[in-house]
Amino acid sequence: MTFISLLTTGISCVFYGIVATGAIMAIIYAVLRAISKGIVQSIPFYITGFVLSVLLVIQLSLMIGAIEAKSLSESARIFLEQMFENKVGTIGKQDSQAILDAVNENFPIIGSYIGYADFSGNDISEVAESMTQTMNSYLSSYIWHRVWWIIGFILVACIIAVCFEKKEYVPTNSYDDNYFVYPED
Repeated sequence: MTFISLLTTGISCVFYGIVATGAIMAIIYAVLRAISKGIVQSIPFYITGFVLSVLLVIQLSLMIGAIEAKSLSESARIFLEQMFENKVGTIGKQDSQAILDAVNENFPIIGSYIGYADFSGNDISEVAESMTQTMNSYLSSYIWHRVWWIIGFILVACIIAVCFEKKEYVPTNSYDDNYFVYPED
């Protein structure tokens, strides 16, 4: 069940990553074409575009997966509250990892992003809230890192495309040799 859940979530994240990449690439193409047609006609534009699209699919898929994991954090908090209902005491290091393993077993997408936990010394009644806040904080940071990588990749690709703009040929006069074909004698 866990494998099927991760597989379907992974496929949907990649699908939405591809769709989002297509939209971003279309916008970039339209903007660069509006700047100059020579930009979108150069070979470096196509090479950079291919590399950028691969990087964007990866980053967007990871980001969408993290957003999905973050959306499950409230369900994980409820699961933990039910797990610790009517229990008292403090949490040890091994106990906190066992708790995270139980969360990862029920919410495998969270386990894809968070693999280690140490809530030792916390009261059992505070673990659910503390773990949820930590998950949300980590996943928010992870999402923002993906956003900054995406922006960086786009900027670098646009700079490369603009720097290697294909210059259009403009004849210097009407008698330019490139315009005439001389018959063979």
